[in-house]
Amino acid sequence: MDDIFDSDIANTAQILKLDRIFVLRFKYDSFLLSDDISKQNANVEKVYDWQLNSLNITENNIITYRLSESPLTYYGWQKAPEIIKISSKKQLNNLKLDYDINEIFDLEKIESLLIIPLTHQRNISNYKPLILGLLVMENYQPRRWHIGDIETGKWMAKQVTTAIINQQTVAKVQSLVDERTSQLQVSLDVQAKLGQKMREYIQELKRLNKIKDEFIASLSDALKTPLSNMKMGIKMLKLINKNDAIIRYLNIIEDECEKEINLVSNLLTLQELESNKLTIESQKIYLQPLLDDLYNSFSQELHYQTIHLIIEKKQDYLYTDLNSITLILKELLRNATKFSAPQTDITLQIYNQKSDNIIEISNYGCTIEPEEQTLIFQPFYQGKSVANVTNSGTGLGLALIKSLVQHLNGTITVSSIFIEYNNLYKNTFTLKFPME
Repeated sequence: MDDIFDSDIANTAQILKLDRIFVLRFKYDSFLLSDDISKQNANVEKVYDWQLNSLNITENNIITYRLSESPLTYYGWQKAPEIIKISSKKQLNNLKLDYDINEIFDLEKIESLLIIPLTHQRNISNYKPLILGLLVMENYQPRRWHIGDIETGKWMAKQVTTAIINQQTVAKVQSLVDERTSQLQVSLDVQAKLGQKMREYIQELKRLNKIKDEFIASLSDALKTPLSNMKMGIKMLKLINKNDAIIRYLNIIEDECEKEINLVSNLLTLQELESNKLTIESQKIYLQPLLDDLYNSFSQELHYQTIHLIIEKKQDYLYTDLNSITLILKELLRNATKFSAPQTDITLQIYNQKSDNIIEISNYGCTIEPEEQTLIFQPFYQGKSVANVTNSGTGLGLALIKSLVQHLNGTITVSSIFIEYNNLYKNTFTLKFPME
């Protein structure tokens, strides 16, 4: 499982008031088209397990067993892609299961459960989708599963399926790159007569890295359109639904969809920066319209968190790239909002100093330790304070900001100063880049 989704699944499980949620992944000895279990020879791994009675701590101990050893796992595989919905012990007993693996399905404790297959559609017709695993939602008391519960479970299953497929794809690409890199290292130790062969391996490695970059770019583009369509569909559903429970589930899905859109956009932008494909065009940017848009974008979220945004500008315009400066300010404000204590201020200051433009964004919250002040700009790095923040993100935002600032020939630094009167730390990100 991708750790990015662990906290999201756990938070959703708490919202749905589940006693347990876990993920089973199937590993087939060979990918046969037959649906006959005797020919599939599948192993099953429990790769994620969240339980309410374990103080909400995710247990990542992988348990492996044969598909035929767990009747309930086999039943979920056999019925896939159908969702299995059991609302009471009576329904469970009707399945006539005499035993199961207690660490997977404790038949004495389970009163109700949903089993949602993780499916991948095959290109060959007349065969059911490939079953990658099962997402299981359990309660230890009878429960009537509503449509909102099922739709949320299906959405989580899609996210887990995507994570598994992406994980397998990246592993294959990385394995191929590692293989070629290893071959290159061996070739470096060969005598001069193998020099030509060594150069061929270098060219092959360059080709594979290019394929990897193109793969990331094409994957990001392929994800953008369906995510945007999902977001639009969610908004339309919210307009026609007045039920509070449905609206709550739609809000959850909308928030997760927005995070996925931001993740894809950030990945694509980082890839463009690394491959020097991002175009930087300096122009005269009037600050007031830009700052008004930023304020409006964050006003609702800041209002809910009782945080006040203060904007101070001592100049009317900047000469820089509009798209880059807009993305930098949005990411910094989003980061400040995420890590600010309630009932505090976020301050955005823009001024010039000698021949440089200076932008400072300050907020009040937990400290950023000195040893972390350089690490936080590394991709996927999660700071110590992230443990106290719900839905903290993937750690791409600050890495993207640093790359964009460097492409503007600027620098970014961070400071963290303790403030006695409110017993919090004032964290300030300072951007400096040339005026022209």
